[in-house]
Amino acid sequence: MATSAPLLDVQGVTIQYKTAEQLVTATWQVGFQVDRTDRLVLLGPSGCGKSTILKAVGGYLTPADGRITLDGRTISGPGPDRMMVFQETDQLLPWKTVRQNVAFALTASRKASQNEADEQAMAAIRTVKLEKFADAYPHTLSGGMKQRVAIARCLAMKPEIVLMDEPFAALDALTRQQMQEELLELWNRSKFTMIFVTHSIEEAILLGNRIVLLSPHPGQVKEILDVDLDDPANRFHGRFNDLRDTIHRVLFHDLGDYVI
Repeated sequence: MATSAPLLDVQGVTIQYKTAEQLVTATWQVGFQVDRTDRLVLLGPSGCGKSTILKAVGGYLTPADGRITLDGRTISGPGPDRMMVFQETDQLLPWKTVRQNVAFALTASRKASQNEADEQAMAAIRTVKLEKFADAYPHTLSGGMKQRVAIARCLAMKPEIVLMDEPFAALDALTRQQMQEELLELWNRSKFTMIFVTHSIEEAILLGNRIVLLSPHPGQVKEILDVDLDDPANRFHGRFNDLRDTIHRVLFHDLGDYVI
């Protein structure tokens, strides 16, 4: 029985950048695939190239070697089929309201007229449960609310893949846990495809259906794990602990002085 082709295919990707003194190899022959509705997590020690890989998928970096294809097309630059949510909570335009921030991406990309953008923006804002704040300005919102607006802005564009670069890392512990659970609930309703970067093992298990474990610099794929949990939000389930122990064993085997 034939299987469908992956939505995203990362094939032997090596990424390099120059400093004043040398040429640095950030990743080495990284390869993985993302199917539609996947929640793929990139996990590894600091400096292993997690965010670098995400930026290459976003089209902001060009691999020195290898190839990244989306739905069979080679990625050669940024595009509205890939939308990013960053770690910083100040991603929004401060002079625009929540509704205007979400609609702006649609009008700037010419995917919708102003009226269509307003309607689609409100639909996305309702999806993240912020309709009561549609006319609020970013400075009046909490960090978690700002990240929900950033997620709404991505979903309004209806991209092929949502790319998330440690979007909850700057939040306090309680807000971060709430946002993790809300993101999982949102995925259960919308079934969007997601690549999520984190250095938190628990966050990776909670949010991913597959986890790509990367080695220390230069980043290479050490292992790809399936997260086979019926209820990933149950952090006290025995299988959750088993996965956490497995990830610890794989990542810490040769970390040396690296920090997760």
